[in-house]
Amino acid sequence: MSGLRERQKQERRALIAEAALSVFKSNGFAATTVESIANAAGVSPPTVVNYFGSKQGVLLALLQEPDYRAIQETSERVRDYTDPVDALCDLEMTITGNQIKAIPASLWREIIPLWLNGDADEVFRAWNDAVVEGSQSLLVHFRERGLLRKDLDLVFVARVVNDWANIAFVRLAAQDEPDMEAHGEYMRQAFTLLCEGIAEPAKVGGTRARKAVRAR
Repeated sequence: MSGLRERQKQERRALIAEAALSVFKSNGFAATTVESIANAAGVSPPTVVNYFGSKQGVLLALLQEPDYRAIQETSERVRDYTDPVDALCDLEMTITGNQIKAIPASLWREIIPLWLNGDADEVFRAWNDAVVEGSQSLLVHFRERGLLRKDLDLVFVARVVNDWANIAFVRLAAQDEPDMEAHGEYMRQAFTLLCEGIAEPAKVGGTRARKAVRAR
């Protein structure tokens, strides 16, 4: 019986989220109220609050669901890669593709300024934290395989990956017809730069090489 109740709760939660997305598309995020979401979902406003807390909570759920799905989709596949750049590109492009499909450009154009201005900060911070955790898990996997330096601060690297991806995503989401190919090429260049660095490789026997050896 408890399994049935849980399934019913999940179905109702999904119903409310789907109704909210429809209202966000029609009215815009700012003009949408908990009451209008409740009306669209056929439930009471307290029910919406009980499941999500607020309309910001519904937005967070809508943002997180495509990311969770992308991380789940790629969790096993990316571990077969031998190049961290390929794995990061796969993860980022899957997340981005899901987000672009889930939320229309018109709504992104409204919520991106909220994101950049720090409005509804708890929503976007929680959204980003989930992606950072996914990236960090991937980086841990590659460090354990000896493909990344052992002294890396993986939390910091994961946040850099996320910040870089966010900057590119803002540009992409503002397009009426997102150019995923160009986005993918840019992110590959960015991740390659992150993984390989910009310094000229030290010459064998040179001063920089000796310093590098001592630093290890």
